Amino acid sequence: MKFKQKVFIFIVILIVDMILAWGAVRMWKGRGEIFDTHEGKPVDTGRIPVPGEGMTTEVSGHDHSGAGRSEKAVSDLYGQQEDIAKKYTALTFDDGPNPKYTKPLLDGLRERGIRVTFFLVGECIDGNEDLVKQMAKDGHLIGVHCMTHKDLTKEKLSDAAKELWAAREKIRAVTGTLPEYVRPPYGNWNAKLEEAVDMIPVFWDVDSIDWRLKNTEKVTAKVVKDTEDGDIILMHDEFKTSVEAAFRIIDNLTAKGYTFVTVDELMVD
Repeated sequence: MKFKQKVFIFIVILIVDMILAWGAVRMWKGRGEIFDTHEGKPVDTGRIPVPGEGMTTEVSGHDHSGAGRSEKAVSDLYGQQEDIAKKYTALTFDDGPNPKYTKPLLDGLRERGIRVTFFLVGECIDGNEDLVKQMAKDGHLIGVHCMTHKDLTKEKLSDAAKELWAAREKIRAVTGTLPEYVRPPYGNWNAKLEEAVDMIPVFWDVDSIDWRLKNTEKVTAKVVKDTEDGDIILMHDEFKTSVEAAFRIIDNLTAKGYTFVTVDELMVD
């Protein structure tokens, strides 16, 4: 083969190779994923993205799939966040008002915007009328515990009824409202008492046993662990540890999706 022929064939092959290489580059740049391959930045094509389309895991710092977002990012972008089911619980306090600990409890509840239920001992109201007024003003539910904290089932029916009526009247004298709910001391109640007094008995689902534990951490842990949706929690506002635990319980259960309501709100279905 002559030299000129060899040169001609070489030039033809070179031109063909260049055409093929140019075509390959055009195909790469013309893919559906319009990306600047040098900067890794998306180019605006005017197309509206569809959630979940083309999602891949990024490799080596650049994602050339055209998504450029993780599934979580797209979910957040379209507001598809997990809903936390609403749960309700009622926090209740017996044996007050206490001249030392009820006030800080009321103030802390007010700061948190939480309403609870207080079952008052009639003889404890004397000298603490301002605390009872604050309970009513802040929207807490006030119920009767007893006049002198006796096991009503061990008393004559007439005497037991007087215990409740006397405490009830003391509360009305301070608040102007006659209580409808009663928490019988020790949870002891019977059909005769229910017939004798026109009040709704309220018991509990979760006993904090704060009167026995007298330990903020232990009381908090017990209540948070035991509480379920719709539960009534029993506490007492006569111990510093109980007040401290109450605030921790509120913060912990609120973070778990609980809403605190008064007993009447919880019992009305």
